[in-house]
Amino acid sequence: MIIMNDEKKSKEQLIDEITKYRNLYSELEGHMADFNLMKSENKPFQDALKFLSPLVMELLSLPTESDIYDFVLEKLQEVIKDAYIIIFTYDEESGTLKVRDIVGITPKMADLAEKLTGVKIDDFNFPQDILDQGSKNFLSSGKLQKVEEGLSYITAGKLPSKTYRMIEKAFGVDETYVMGFSFKGEMFGSVNIITKKNGNPLNINTVETILNIASVVLQNKIAGKELKKRERLLSLVTDNMLNVVGQIDAEGTFQYISPSIKTILGYDVEEILGENVFKFINLTHPDDQFMVASAFREANASYLPGEVQHRFRRADGRYIWVESLGNPLFNNENQYNGVVFSMTDIDSLKVAEKNFRTSLEEKELLLRELHHRVKNNMQIISSLLSLQTQHIKDERDLKIFESSQNRVKTMSLIHEEIYSSQDFSHINLSEYIQNLTKELLTSHIEDPGRVKLTVNVEDVRMELETAIPLGLLINEIVANSVNHAFPNEQKGKIIVELERDNNAFILKMSDDGIGIPEDIDFKKAETLGFQLINSLVNQLDGQIEMHTNNGTRYTVKFKELDYKKRF
Repeated sequence: MIIMNDEKKSKEQLIDEITKYRNLYSELEGHMADFNLMKSENKPFQDALKFLSPLVMELLSLPTESDIYDFVLEKLQEVIKDAYIIIFTYDEESGTLKVRDIVGITPKMADLAEKLTGVKIDDFNFPQDILDQGSKNFLSSGKLQKVEEGLSYITAGKLPSKTYRMIEKAFGVDETYVMGFSFKGEMFGSVNIITKKNGNPLNINTVETILNIASVVLQNKIAGKELKKRERLLSLVTDNMLNVVGQIDAEGTFQYISPSIKTILGYDVEEILGENVFKFINLTHPDDQFMVASAFREANASYLPGEVQHRFRRADGRYIWVESLGNPLFNNENQYNGVVFSMTDIDSLKVAEKNFRTSLEEKELLLRELHHRVKNNMQIISSLLSLQTQHIKDERDLKIFESSQNRVKTMSLIHEEIYSSQDFSHINLSEYIQNLTKELLTSHIEDPGRVKLTVNVEDVRMELETAIPLGLLINEIVANSVNHAFPNEQKGKIIVELERDNNAFILKMSDDGIGIPEDIDFKKAETLGFQLINSLVNQLDGQIEMHTNNGTRYTVKFKELDYKKRF
């Protein structure tokens, strides 16, 4: 019976209990209606229900599933005489239906059953998944079903037919009935009633009533236990998550905030719940408030997800960087219902980002200064070579010094281009080749206008690994044209072209000057210029061809070299 200490309960607690029982009664009536038990022809059942009403209240008051099974067994024993009662319950760990209780069997009978079957009765079980859908529907019908197979049905036919006959004869078995503990198609156990020969008739209506009511109450207990399990899991997650999660309704009022707000931002949940979202916005750094408010209004107006990074004041007054993400919510009628959001602490990321940016800026400054000093040193070398040429009388030696000076200028020009660029690993070839060839022309020809220079280079950025030998190669070939192709103030033209060819490059350099004698094999020539040309082509892993009809034309095919780490 239910014992209610009303004097210890508040009015609200009593109302809650009454509401709970009323709801459960409604479920019971619905469950009975599903099996047509509320119709007038089922008056015996309805009379039994009135008789069992006090027992229903007691069932509802039981705290655990185990208490409910004990209660059901007790009541079945009161209404069933001269029968064996076996209760199976579902064991979640093993996924099997196990024997929970057996009533009506003496120790001697249990020993006899063990000898005949080889299994202790208490240890008997079988997997629930061996039940097909038809069997589940049969057991979940809400009716106490008579089974002709007898013990064979109860034990899923695990034993030989001869053994079943011996047991039924030894125990005086007459008829076998079965009914599942189930609700809304979910089965969580069964009751098996085995009547004895010449015993009292079975009151089927009363048994069905007890089991149907117990099924509803069990379902309620199991659902409540599962709900509490999920609540504990959710609480575990929200208490220990690495960000803050919350929900704001359509009016901008906080309906939920995760407990992790205490760990991450230092605020208690109670400080935030029921407050307007603008309280949160006011805790944003003053310099970021307009940005955050704008992002919030824009997300509300567009009903689209939004994100913003900003500084937020912790409870201790310290500002930290956070990333706020919001996603709009809609009800079943597709009406705006508020926002669910998260805030992630990205303060350490922002500090690392700032340190990295500072370090990168320092390295860029050092690298820029390095290229600047290399360029200055090469210009000094070039100037020293120029001064030295003033004391050289031999024409051949003078040409050697001037060629060396041009090569130094070529490398210096690369460092000058890099110093002026934002990219320290690549160089703009179009600008570089334009400047290089123009410098060669103006420094070697008194009247640059008599030789027309044409440069057609695709917009290509190339790593220094390839750009330096390529620049020196262009310097050697163009310098050779400038110095030797147009003697005696002869006019002409020099063309430099660079184009892509799939994953390779083709460099074409030509002049319409006097050309190179046909008997000269430039790949075997002993002059320093040709030796440098061949060496630089090899350095580029390229192939070179030279044609001497109507001037001189070089074609070099190469690929950009892979950068090789030095350290």
